[in-house]
Amino acid sequence: MSEYARIAGHFRSDFAEAKLTAQREDGLFRHIEFAAPKSMNRLVIVTWPYNLLVAGSHGSFHFERFGPDTEDMFAWLRGLRVDPNSWASKLVDGGNSVREYDRSLMEAQIKELVAEAIQDDWAPEGLEQAVREKILDSHILDNEGAAFQLISEFEHGVTWRAECSCGMSGGEADSYYGATLWEAREHPAGGKKHVVKVRQSGGFAFDDCTEWHVSKLTYHFVYQCHAAVWAIAQYDAARKDAPEPASPAETLSAIRTAAQADDMPMVRRLVADHFAAVRGAEDIAAVTS
Repeated sequence: MSEYARIAGHFRSDFAEAKLTAQREDGLFRHIEFAAPKSMNRLVIVTWPYNLLVAGSHGSFHFERFGPDTEDMFAWLRGLRVDPNSWASKLVDGGNSVREYDRSLMEAQIKELVAEAIQDDWAPEGLEQAVREKILDSHILDNEGAAFQLISEFEHGVTWRAECSCGMSGGEADSYYGATLWEAREHPAGGKKHVVKVRQSGGFAFDDCTEWHVSKLTYHFVYQCHAAVWAIAQYDAARKDAPEPASPAETLSAIRTAAQADDMPMVRRLVADHFAAVRGAEDIAAVTS
């Protein structure tokens, strides 16, 4: 089971029984909440034009999208397959705000490069064991910054060679500094015809590891992505099942009928229901997933 599928399962279990309450419904301005007493979880969805806030027990995430089809953010997510990697870029705080270092991804990258060197038959003897002892078994790999420093400094069997543009070159040296001594001691000639460069001629080192992708989306962000799509579906279902409110003319007729029958409690209830509908303060019925 993938990590995303596991998180989706957690969400479905947590909100297997949940009550939906609409705190506000005013066009594109919405505030709806879900309470799941058994799992002690809470979910809050707030919208306003081009904005969506998903909050609650698993953190708050603010999405913002400006476009011809995103004024209603419910319309943006309605019926979509959950895609946290794409949606992270729509966060006000940016996609990096919901990413965290993952040691397992770092280890996978290291093992892949070592395996390629061995497979291509250019890895120095003992490379796999050296990487295991100096990097993979180290607690330093738990911290992203320290891990990158450890990897960038790792070398195994590395040799260096100084080469001149005239075609001559020095012997193998076990350090960069050692290779530069060839120019100073044995090939001091200068000028454009004698430009000396030092390059790695053998051994293994990790090159440009800063470009590695070793982060993943946080558990809580992925959880809330599933929550948002589910909440919109539940909201739509509740609105579909809710009875259509009576028109003002129908309400007035019912009030007159109740008044003629001297049924004052019914008159008061009809008047109260009418003004509640006008204010948009009525609650949506409880729903279950």
